[in-house]
Amino acid sequence: MSWIMECVTTASYSISINGVLHGHFEGKRGLRQGDPMSPLLFVLCLEYLSRLLNDRTKNPMFKHHPLCGSLNISHVAYADDLMLFSRGDTTSIQILTDVLEDFGNISGLRVNYDKSNIFLGSNAYYELDTILELVDFKIGAFPVKYLGVPLAPLKLSVAQYAPLLESITTFINAWNLKSLSYAG
Repeated sequence: MSWIMECVTTASYSISINGVLHGHFEGKRGLRQGDPMSPLLFVLCLEYLSRLLNDRTKNPMFKHHPLCGSLNISHVAYADDLMLFSRGDTTSIQILTDVLEDFGNISGLRVNYDKSNIFLGSNAYYELDTILELVDFKIGAFPVKYLGVPLAPLKLSVAQYAPLLESITTFINAWNLKSLSYAG
């Protein structure tokens, strides 16, 4: 990570007026707001987090979520959203929280506990007090929306999918207004 920061903090800038460079000044605080490098650096950081999670969940003490174990899925990330999966035992949750803490210490990125929830299966509630001592997350309730899609441990009804279907239908109908084909 130090070589990345070296590239970011030692950059210098000039202003282009009518194609001619004028002046020269040093960057002092890293990336500027809106810099196209910012999302790329974030993706590099998330790649490191993903590898760290993959490595630590190989620990035999870690137990995968029952529906994710055969695929060895411990997490799903999209942009700055991250979902972690494990069995609801304290050891597995401790392994995941240790990863988040280690990642935060290395990268400087921290979990926003105000925007984070933990969802427990019914068999994990017997350890609820111990689990809540490990994490500062609020207890979430199903169904929950992730990237606009409702998620629940049980099959959802058609009515629960109605807002998503309406949104997709509106989006597709807007294509007709723009004279676009369905093929793109």
